Amino acid sequence: MTMSRPVVAGFVLLAMLLVGCVVAIAVLAVRLNDKTNETLGKEKAGTGADLSDCDDIAVIGAGITGSYAAWRLRHRNLKIALYEYSNRIGGRCFTVRFPGIPDVNIEMGAMRYLPAYHALVNNTVHDLELDVVDFELGLGSGEGSRYYLRGKHMTYDELVTEAPYNLPPENRVDLRTLYWNVLKNFTISSPNETDLKSLDGVDLYEQSRALYYNKYLDTETFQFLKDSASFISGYGTRVSAFRSLLRGSSAPLAVKTVKGGFQTIPQRLVEQFLRVSDKHKFFRNHHLKAINRQSNGNYVLTFQVTETKAGITTEIKSRPFMKMCAKKVLLGIPRIALEHLDWEGLRQETVLDYIKNAVSDVQAAKMYFGYDNAWWRNLDKAASHAVSMTPLRQTYDFAVSKTTSKGILNPSYNDGDNRIWREAMKSGERVPGVGDHSIAMTNVSVYLARKYLAEVFNITLDDVPEPSFAVMSIWDQYPIGTAWYLWAPGYKRAEVESRMIKPSANDDVYITSNVFSSTGRSGWIQGGMEMVEKVLKHLE
Repeated sequence: MTMSRPVVAGFVLLAMLLVGCVVAIAVLAVRLNDKTNETLGKEKAGTGADLSDCDDIAVIGAGITGSYAAWRLRHRNLKIALYEYSNRIGGRCFTVRFPGIPDVNIEMGAMRYLPAYHALVNNTVHDLELDVVDFELGLGSGEGSRYYLRGKHMTYDELVTEAPYNLPPENRVDLRTLYWNVLKNFTISSPNETDLKSLDGVDLYEQSRALYYNKYLDTETFQFLKDSASFISGYGTRVSAFRSLLRGSSAPLAVKTVKGGFQTIPQRLVEQFLRVSDKHKFFRNHHLKAINRQSNGNYVLTFQVTETKAGITTEIKSRPFMKMCAKKVLLGIPRIALEHLDWEGLRQETVLDYIKNAVSDVQAAKMYFGYDNAWWRNLDKAASHAVSMTPLRQTYDFAVSKTTSKGILNPSYNDGDNRIWREAMKSGERVPGVGDHSIAMTNVSVYLARKYLAEVFNITLDDVPEPSFAVMSIWDQYPIGTAWYLWAPGYKRAEVESRMIKPSANDDVYITSNVFSSTGRSGWIQGGMEMVEKVLKHLE
């Protein structure tokens, strides 16, 4: 059967319309794709990779060590990919600001450094052209501190005579002097004062600080030292004792911070890393699950895509795994993430032991309240810093806005048992914060903090106002899982660090995070930067 000319013409017209639609859709797709690339810049949303086209180096984790490693490698003419579990750069460098108080950085993690001891940090922030300013609160504890111990309020000077502990007369001395006497009288130092043995000749890395103190100190003096310490995590039975003498100088140390907030350090590092070369890429929301070595020596990295909503990051289980390729891998990830990573290099008996037992997690927490005014400064027990035996542990008069006169109180900086806060934050209704649910507080947890603040300030609960805003970070959740690390008794730090920098002798996979920093600076970003520098020597 033949079709009439009008019918044929109709089909031709329809075909032309269909072709036109296809072309239009294609053009629109190209434009949308161009627009997307323009928006993302060098931060690509990974969709898998040709496993024959490997990156020279994959850096895992955009915390301080991952971002610093990528930055230090940026000029080596390499193809480098940086991957981050969440959508936020920084890890434990985490800065937020309360509404209406734009000039005060609320540091949920790292917040200060010591130029005299943290040269890498100091040099880096200046290389990044970040504004460095004094951290007005210094290191907190000292002559200006107040103490609330065993139900009694005291100033630092009053501790000598008023501390409610049954101390021997020779230990009723200035707190700093007491610390110095313990180290001086109960240890034998090497000529350069770097390595110590106890009086019976036992290397201090072989015993815990608690056992070491109890060996030579009476129970009341040990308890007094623990209760009056700003941080108490170093007194546990799974924590190694001192390995180096504290210097006897009484001169105050310069304490600095970054004007824009500590999180601007890793943010600027990543920004400059990406700016150097189009070959450098940054992938947010990629959770590394496994590393597998190919026959050609390259590594297939398996990622689960995640999503971050209001600060909470979860895996998208419905999405297929992403496969990426790299010739070398740098792991800037915490201990708990190493423990969960599927890579045969971490399954060796010694390596497994080091990961599980060589260091202990310190699940510290910080809490901040925002007020219309600094009401606490008018109290009889006002102080810039207070130490108490309440679950608050440390309380800081954090800041007053220079532009609005609104005040920020740091009710708690606590490295003790934070289960009470985690449980309190599960109950009640969420109170105003900064829109990040990972650090949101509830009215139950705020009430509990107000109750303990009343004890610290020696006032009634009604005298502690409800805050306008409140946030709290508890560093106990995967994938970070800890605020810092403490070495366990029995482990030689230098040996552990040397092995864990390159866990497998036959693999180009390195650990750059500060987990196994032998200097003991895992509570500072300096420790992580030092680990990166040691790994870089392997890559030369």
